[in-house]
Amino acid sequence: MSDLDSRQIAAACAISIRRTFADHVPLYACATLFACITAVVLVRYHLSFPLISALFFLNMIGQASLLVGAIVAFKHLVLMYWQARPENPLTMLCRRMIRSAIYGDRPGNLVHGFVTFMPLMMIFAALKIDIVKIHPFAWDATFMRADQIIGFGTPYWQRLQPVLGYPLLTAIFGFAYAAWFCAMFGCLFWQLSRPRTDPLRSQFLLAFAFAWFLSGFVIATVFSSAGPCFYSHIAPGPDPYAPLLQYLRHTSAHWPIWTLDAQDMLWKSYVTGKGDIQGISAMPSMHLTIAALLALLGWRTNRYMGIGFTAFATTIFLGSIMLGWHYSVDGIAGVALAIGFWFVAGRITAAWAAYRAGPARTAPLLGAAVLE
Repeated sequence: MSDLDSRQIAAACAISIRRTFADHVPLYACATLFACITAVVLVRYHLSFPLISALFFLNMIGQASLLVGAIVAFKHLVLMYWQARPENPLTMLCRRMIRSAIYGDRPGNLVHGFVTFMPLMMIFAALKIDIVKIHPFAWDATFMRADQIIGFGTPYWQRLQPVLGYPLLTAIFGFAYAAWFCAMFGCLFWQLSRPRTDPLRSQFLLAFAFAWFLSGFVIATVFSSAGPCFYSHIAPGPDPYAPLLQYLRHTSAHWPIWTLDAQDMLWKSYVTGKGDIQGISAMPSMHLTIAALLALLGWRTNRYMGIGFTAFATTIFLGSIMLGWHYSVDGIAGVALAIGFWFVAGRITAAWAAYRAGPARTAPLLGAAVLE
């Protein structure tokens, strides 16, 4: 498309959207099923769908899209000037950006990805606020005792404190926790915008969808808990996490620790029913579930990415405990669920590919190992 004719571009996009629809049928089925379950839950418990909170994720996706677009534009600009100084850099940049956007099946993959994930993200953001209305916090004392068992009689954070209880490490944990959003949305955009569909992309996106709805809402509702940072507000008796919070408050006076501000905002939103960020839920840790999925994706991509994302997931696990967000069992459950979702998504992806391929390839595909 040397002249970038708008009709040719539109035709190429339309063909890509039609061609890639079948690849995304499992995702459409998930989005439809989860939307139906959401409707039943809202009617059963007389709940409303808080659109404002759901728009939080849409706003984040919009900001992430702008950031990704800026990064891609910068990359093309550097390549242009590296190869040769163009006479009309803005025109050349626009042409390169458009060619990149319509390359391969990227238009279809992006459209189907956004159409399926937009409602999933909105559903999670809206239902997370209603978890405590459906099932009030009931598991904190149980998870605290499990935390003590893992810590051989003391809360697990006390076992880690002599090694990890330094302000610099605490600040690093806080930074990694904030960077989780960038890592998550970055990998999601990376997979959504792939110019080709393949089993790995389909497996990751399906597991990602499972994680947000099943872990983030269903399991979080069954095991409704607030987390160590809110333990004194929820459970009677002494608070074994009070010294940890005192350490964090002392550290935040001298180091950039955003965690306590976020925790205070969450509790205020819970008490008043209003706030910019809402929804308290500790079990399972969504940070760990998603970080573990990124690690699985990384290992299936290349060794270095696998090592990097495994280190990131380990940092998130330790940070979730040392920042008072989660009991140790929350992170363990998050990792276990991620592995389970990855396996199930792989089986579904293989079965769907076998169905589309026809009887000749059904047997070998269904018997293929998908958890590597």
